[in-house]
Amino acid sequence: MEIVVSQFLANPFEALGLEWQSIVLHLFNLVVLTVGLYLLLFRPVKRMIKERQEKIKKIEKENSELNAEVKTMKESTEVVLSEAKKEAAVIHENAIKVANSKADEIVAEARKQAKTLLERTELEMEEEHRQLRSDIEKQISDVSMAVAEKVLDRNIRPEDDKKLIEECLERWSKE
Repeated sequence: MEIVVSQFLANPFEALGLEWQSIVLHLFNLVVLTVGLYLLLFRPVKRMIKERQEKIKKIEKENSELNAEVKTMKESTEVVLSEAKKEAAVIHENAIKVANSKADEIVAEARKQAKTLLERTELEMEEEHRQLRSDIEKQISDVSMAVAEKVLDRNIRPEDDKKLIEECLERWSKE
């Protein structure tokens, strides 16, 4: 066993059954294969990966721009919405004010009409009262005159008639 170990240490390639020409040939093949793979596969794959990275960066940039745009649109929408709510509140308040003022005008007009109607009714009642009083005075005067003519058996002058009526009306008013 010592002989095998000493031979292996002296010439390790021969102990394994390898020749230096085949090792050189294999090394040459390995270099050619590595250079070929580098030129045929690695560079195109590396270029393709670089292009993909650029596309991804471009897409990420577009996404960030779109997100920023969406954010600003959302903020502007919220601002517009809040302004619209404020405007709606103002319109609502104005509508209430207009409705209240219109209601006040209607009530004032109704009160005015009621007052006018009441005044007109009072005037009509006063006129009717005067008319009735006049009618009653005339009837009393006619009755008085008839009674006086029969009592006195003579014609009464209008001056006497008027004096007699006034005296009777004064007595009745006091009673």
